[in-house]
This record gives sequence, C-alpha cells and structure tokens, in this order.
Amino acid sequence: MLRNKGHSSKQDNLAVTAVALQDHIVHDLQLQNLSVADYSKTKVQKTENRSKSLKRNAKATIDTGLKKTTQGGLKVEDPEKEYVLDPKPPPLTLAQKLGLFDPPALPLSADEWDRVKQRSVEQGDSMQPCPICKEEFGLHPQACLQAFEKFTNKKTCPLCRKNQYQTRVIRDGARLFRIKCATRIQASWRGHVVRRWYRDLRRTVPPADAKLRRKFFETKFTEISQRLLCSYRTDIDELFSEVDRCLAINRSVLQQLEERCGRELSEEEWGEIQTQALRREAPDCPICLTALAPRETVLLSCSHVFHLACLRALEEFSLGESAPFHACPLCRCCYQKRILEC
Repeated sequence: MLRNKGHSSKQDNLAVTAVALQDHIVHDLQLQNLSVADYSKTKVQKTENRSKSLKRNAKATIDTGLKKTTQGGLKVEDPEKEYVLDPKPPPLTLAQKLGLFDPPALPLSADEWDRVKQRSVEQGDSMQPCPICKEEFGLHPQACLQAFEKFTNKKTCPLCRKNQYQTRVIRDGARLFRIKCATRIQASWRGHVVRRWYRDLRRTVPPADAKLRRKFFETKFTEISQRLLCSYRTDIDELFSEVDRCLAINRSVLQQLEERCGRELSEEEWGEIQTQALRREAPDCPICLTALAPRETVLLSCSHVFHLACLRALEEFSLGESAPFHACPLCRCCYQKRILEC
C-alpha cells in the first residue's frame, strides 16, 4: 500500500510539473490562442465577437476643425512626459511558483531608469535610425516596437533577443530631431545669406583673373549702356521729324550756294569786279604776304586778288580739288575765279 501511494504521488508530481512547464512555455511564448478545437472556427468566432464589441462601442463624431478644449477643469497631459508602458510585472506562472523557473524581474525604479537612459544617450542610440523601420526618430509617435511584438507574437528585443523586457517612452529622439531641424534651417539661411553676399561681391569687386576681369567689365559696360538708353526718351517719330528738318535746312543752304556760285558771271560783271579790285589797290598776296607782281595772279568773284599758286595750295590743303565750292580766305564767300593776264 505504501509503495502504491509513493508511486501515485510521484506520478502526480510529474503530472503537475509537466502541466506547470507547459503553462510556462505557453505564457513565455505568448501562445494563449492555442486550442484543441478547430483553429478556423475559433478565429471566426473571435472575429465576430470583436466586430460586435466594436459596433457596441462605436460612436458618431463630427470633426469641426476647431481646437478642442478640456471641460470640467481636467488637466491636459504634457506631451513631453516620459512614462513606463508596463509598470506592473506579469503574473507568476505555475512553474515560477513551484520554483522551476526564476520569477520575472521587479519593475525598475526611477533611478534605474535614469541610469538606463543615460547609458542610451552616451551610446547615441537616439541619433541612429530605428532598427525596425530604419527611419529617423521624429516628433510623431512611432509604434514600430508594438507592431514588431504583434507580428512575432512574443515579447523579444529585436536586437539582443532578450525576453520579457521593460519599456519606457522617452523624448530624446524628438529632442534630437528638433535640434537637427533647427540646424538645417540655420544652415540653409546662412547659406542663402552667404550666397547673396557673394553675388553682391562679384557684382562690385572685379576679380583678379584676366578672363573673369574682362567679362566683369564687359558686363558693367553693358549695364551702364542699358541704363543710359533707358534714361533717354527715345521717341522715334520725333527723331525722324528732327532728321527731316535738318535735311530741309541743308537743302536750302545748298540751293542758296548753287544760286550764288553755280551761275556763270558775264564779261561785264567780271569787268566791274576787276575795277573794284583795282580801286582797292592791294599790292601783296593775302596768303603769302609777298608782292603780286610779277607772278601769275587770279581774281575772285568777291574782288580779292591772290597768287594762283597760293590759292591752289590753299584749296588743296583745306578741302581738296574735288570740293564743289571753296571759300575766300578773306571774306569767306563762295567764289568763282579768273586768271589775270600779266
């Protein structure tokens, strides 16, 4: 009888131990959804129950776009506040109660969390991208760890594979993101200021290189010419009327010259001009200031007498032989000339 009792007690202990180990494995791997029943039926039933609960709890809301205010004097939570996601440890399994496994670690204290955060800051973990989504930490909430736990169906660190860790929400990534944004804005603004200053410097100070210096002064000359053109009043109709007026004046002057110098003088008129020249009794040539006789002389229609060689030299020097009209060196009148006999 005693042997039978001892044998049955050992079997009972083994059965309890097996059940405890199985329960611990199920809780450790978070396999609570295992069931002997058909999995598809269980899943459908859970989906239906969940949809019914959602319909019961659903409430119609209207988004007016206005900022919502708290009523009843409720305090608004600080968005920069840090908090622990799992403040209470999980309940002990049967295996842990029997001493087959170590119980879970107690929740960390505030000082321990500060030391963990300080070690994370020193390692620069918040400066690196998220190990799961490979994106930088920003201001918006990121639930990568929760999605990872839901996908793997167990609570295991994606880096060190440690089980049953504790989590705490910190704002160090958001703080570093603000610093990065401020640095980028400052760098962009300083770059804009420096580029504008450099453009002004290039427009005012000539460069040392010969090619760039030449291009600089060509640009300056073009700008000055453009400003001068813009400053003047360019009325095309008025300009053309001024040109027509000047041409009319020139035509009238040339017509008067043709009337005075283009007509051939008669013998009687030449006689009167020669008589007037003799009355003047000029003994010297006004050009070379030497005596008129015995060299060959020429009489002008204005009654002035010159050496023929001196007058020809003056005409060639002043206007050339091909000029239509010549002016007397004394009275500045257009003339016709006649060689006098010695």
